Amino acid sequence: MKKVIFFLLISLFLSSNALSNQISIVDITFLLKNSNKGKTIQKELDNLNSKNSKLFNEKKKKLEVKEKKIASKKNILSKEDFNNEVLNFREEVTNYEKERRKSAQKISNIKVNKIAKLLAEINEILVDYSSKNSISTIIDKKNVIITKKENDITKEILKILNN
Repeated sequence: MKKVIFFLLISLFLSSNALSNQISIVDITFLLKNSNKGKTIQKELDNLNSKNSKLFNEKKKKLEVKEKKIASKKNILSKEDFNNEVLNFREEVTNYEKERRKSAQKISNIKVNKIAKLLAEINEILVDYSSKNSISTIIDKKNVIITKKENDITKEILKILNN
């Protein structure tokens, strides 16, 4: 009799424990792309990229024109003067490439910092949401093979994030 009561108590305890451990999923990529803050970040980055692209395309066109001028002077200038102009031009091209890489790295750093801040905000929301709704585990949707639609809390988190 004691064994039966013992097994009933253990099974009751395990089943109540299993019910209290709720697992939910959230699509972080969806939140980054579709939240108001995520869209703002994307617009900022697109604007920076387009400004940089215009600037460097103009510089590239100027360098191409300069290259043609130097090539046309090949037979006019002395060999020494021509070589000096070619060396100066190569230095300009090298500086252009360095400046372009530096600018791209700067934009990349801005992107990483802004997304990190947004992810930190999403994390705070998830922690708060999980404690209020008795959720023990939240998993990113990309790491889940199959689950019920009821376990997906992405839309609710998006509403909170946009407020």
